[in-house]
Amino acid sequence: MQPGRYTAPARALHWLVALLVIGQITLGFLADSAPDAEARPLRQTHAEVGVIILVLMVLRLSWRIASPPPHLPATMTQAQRSIAGWVHRLIYAVLFIMLTSGLTVWMWIGGPITLFGAIPVPLPRIASEDEFWLSVAGYTHEYGAFAITALVVLHIGAALWHELVLRDRLIRDRML
Repeated sequence: MQPGRYTAPARALHWLVALLVIGQITLGFLADSAPDAEARPLRQTHAEVGVIILVLMVLRLSWRIASPPPHLPATMTQAQRSIAGWVHRLIYAVLFIMLTSGLTVWMWIGGPITLFGAIPVPLPRIASEDEFWLSVAGYTHEYGAFAITALVVLHIGAALWHELVLRDRLIRDRML
């Protein structure tokens, strides 16, 4: 491993989760705007991809704990380092909040989840007469979608800033 470079598993998990999250955001917004007949299969796929992202995020967090990320370059100010750290922590936190709130909604109102059309994911049903927690989970998931979208845009914007404006090779050297 080069100094300042993420490990190969960390990079692979990052890019896989990144692609799935961007697809998941798109899928969620498409499902919300589609007529019910078209939305149903989109929501099913959205739930299935959510389970895959959950598994990958647990792996990713475990790997990050076991293999801490490389230090940021000395050319970055303390404020930039702090902002980068907080954005990364918020991305992790909001993703886990999105995953658990989405799973809660699905266990309340959804059906079974079968990954790749072959692997059943056993989930308990948690519906009850009192739908307060369903509403909390639903609103959390909905507003979380806007929060994760903003964080992803900020993250991508910062990466592009480093590569295209500063030309410091930070992203190429660390993440590719």
